Amino acid sequence: MKDLKRLWGLSLLVKLVLAALIPLSADEAYYWVWSQRPQLSYFDHPPMVSWLFYLGHFLEPLMNAVRWPAVILGHGVIGLWFLILKDHLPLEKFKVWTYLVLFSPLLGFGSLIITPDLPVLFFWSLSILFALKALQTKSLASYAALGASLGLGFTSKYHIVLFVPCLVVYLFAEKKWKEVRWSGVVLTILAGLLFCSPVIIWNAQNGFASFEFQLKHGLEKTSYNPEWTLTYILGQILILFPLVFWAALRSKPPQSLRWLAYFAWGPWLFFLLTSFRALVEANWPIIAYPAALALALFHPKIQQWLKYYVIFWGAVVSIVIGTVFIPNLRRLNDKIEEPYLFQQLSQVALEVSPLYASSYQMASSIWYFSKVPTFKLKGISRWDFFDTLPEAIPQGNRFYLVKREANGLPDWIFQQQWQMKEVRKIAPDFVLLEFNRP
Repeated sequence: MKDLKRLWGLSLLVKLVLAALIPLSADEAYYWVWSQRPQLSYFDHPPMVSWLFYLGHFLEPLMNAVRWPAVILGHGVIGLWFLILKDHLPLEKFKVWTYLVLFSPLLGFGSLIITPDLPVLFFWSLSILFALKALQTKSLASYAALGASLGLGFTSKYHIVLFVPCLVVYLFAEKKWKEVRWSGVVLTILAGLLFCSPVIIWNAQNGFASFEFQLKHGLEKTSYNPEWTLTYILGQILILFPLVFWAALRSKPPQSLRWLAYFAWGPWLFFLLTSFRALVEANWPIIAYPAALALALFHPKIQQWLKYYVIFWGAVVSIVIGTVFIPNLRRLNDKIEEPYLFQQLSQVALEVSPLYASSYQMASSIWYFSKVPTFKLKGISRWDFFDTLPEAIPQGNRFYLVKREANGLPDWIFQQQWQMKEVRKIAPDFVLLEFNRP
C-alpha cells in the first residue's frame, strides 16, 4: 500500500511540474478566456473547465500553474478507481492498472492538457462509484450522490449522458433490476437536474444553442466516408495499445466486475455508430478507458505486455516533453509548435491597440500569454464564444488585426469601407494589418 501511495504522490508531483512548464495549448487558452468572463455555461461546451481555470487564477505568476486545480482533479481519478476496485483486486494488479493509466497518452500525459475531458472523466468515475454503492446498499444518500455526480458531469461535458444507457443495459443484461430502489432513482433524477441546472438555464436563455451545436458537431454529415470508421477503429486500438486492446477484448472478469464491460465497450460502440455519420475525434471515448484498462487486468499476459506498453508510450511522451527544452523537436507536429508560435505572436499585443485576431485559438493564446485582452474579430471564422462579446466589433476609428496571410476577412469590413494597410509580415505566415474608418 505504501508503494501505491508513493507512486500516486510522485506521479502527481511530476504532473504539476510539467503542467507548469508546458505552455497552454490554443484550446486551453480559449477555456482560460472563458474564465475571464464567468457564465452559467458557454456555446461550445459546459462551464466546468472554465470554473477550474478560474480556481487557478491566483497561480498564474507561477508559469502555467493555472492548470493545477484541474490537474489535481484529474489525478483524483486514480484514487476513485482504487475505491471502486480495491475489494476486487490485489494491490499488485491495481498497481498494473495505475501504470497503464499513467502511461496512457490521454489519461496520463493527456491529463496535463486541461479540456472538458478531465472533469467529465472524474465525474464519470465518481458516478460509477456511487452507482455501485447505491445498488449494493440501497442507500438514498448514494442515489442522491449519484445524481449530483451526474449533474456535475453534465456541467463538464455532454458525453456524461452515455452513463445512463451503459447502466441501464448492464442492469437489464445482468438481471440486476431487483437491486434498484426506485424511490432512490427519483432522488437521483432530482439531484441530477439540480446540479446541472446552470447548463439548462443557460441553454434555455440562449435558444438551446449549445445543445444544437454539439448535436450537429457529432452528427453533421449527410453522406458517409468509410475513412471515418476506419480511422476511429485504428485510432482507438493505437491509443489503448494493440496488446492492451486485445487483453481487454479477450479478458474474463469475475461476476462482480462484469459491469466493466458495459462501461468500457458501451461508449466505444456509441462512437463507432456515430462514425457512420461524421468524423469522430480520438478523445471522445475517453470515458471508456479506465474500465477498458481494468478489463485488461484479467488477461493472463497483461503484466508481460505492460513493459512494451510503457516503453512505447514512455518514448512518445518523452519526445513530446522534450519539445519544452529542444525547440527543433517542436517542428515534428503543428499542434505542438502552435503554442510557441502564438506565444511569440503575443508580443504584438504589447505594441498596438486594440488588437484583434482571426481565430479563437489565436485570440485566446495572445490574450493568455500577453495578459492584454485580445478578441476575435466578429464573423471572421466559425461562430464561437468571441462572437457573443460586444468587444468583437471595433468601436473606434482604428484597430489592428493579426491573421494568417491566407485567411480572409468578414464581409462587414468591406461593407463599412474600412481602409486596410499592411503593417508588417510576421514569420512564419502571419501578417499584421491596420484598419482605419473613412
